[in-house]
Amino acid sequence: MNNSLFDAAGHYFAAVAKSYDHLQPVVAGPGYAGGITFVVDLIPRQDEDSFVCVELGCGTASLAKSVLDRFPHASAVALDSEPAMLDIARRKLAPYGGRARVTEGEATVCALPPADLVLSAFMLHHVPPESLGALFQRVSGALNPSGCLIVLDTMRVGAPWGEAIGAQSRRLYQQHINAAIAAGCCTQDEIDARWEFKRRMKAEGKDVEYSHCAEDLAAAVQEAGFAEVGVVWRRFAFTIMAAFKP
Repeated sequence: MNNSLFDAAGHYFAAVAKSYDHLQPVVAGPGYAGGITFVVDLIPRQDEDSFVCVELGCGTASLAKSVLDRFPHASAVALDSEPAMLDIARRKLAPYGGRARVTEGEATVCALPPADLVLSAFMLHHVPPESLGALFQRVSGALNPSGCLIVLDTMRVGAPWGEAIGAQSRRLYQQHINAAIAAGCCTQDEIDARWEFKRRMKAEGKDVEYSHCAEDLAAAVQEAGFAEVGVVWRRFAFTIMAAFKP
């Protein structure tokens, strides 16, 4: 297969940035788009409220855009460390003027601005376990009283799956892929090329991922000073956790 992604010698997300918005909701699986929608539904604000939202590891800032669309008086800070993703994020959020700010920085170490809401979608599985506690401490410090953290990611919850449940996950994933191809969202070649590239980047250490347990994440969030934390949505591995400051 002639995979042009292999021409990119740098980071995984730098290479996939241009195709991310149209291809990621397909290759990630049926829980991706539904999870993003439910994160926005979960935001504990009325549509007319004014508040500040920070999105960690924003990528192309699709989630931040959804927040600004739903809440016309809200403002958002979109934070990511990949310049190629941020170029797209800036163009996407430019129509929102002063309500949106795109910032380059590594979420695990950079200063976070004061906020009423912090969102993270599919970032935590790139954070090593030993860095999670410090990250949640910094999020807790940035949030205003009664502030909220909402995390969407793939994570383990409870007992490991057996073969029967795994088979159902794979069946629904293939249905999702087939429907996307039939609808003209992408081609099978594009999907195959992305997975081939991802396997190579993993082998070269350029796309590092960690498998986190929801119970461990909840414990780290509570230790960071949150008053309440819990899993509020799940579709196979796709999981949403919400936490509130006192």
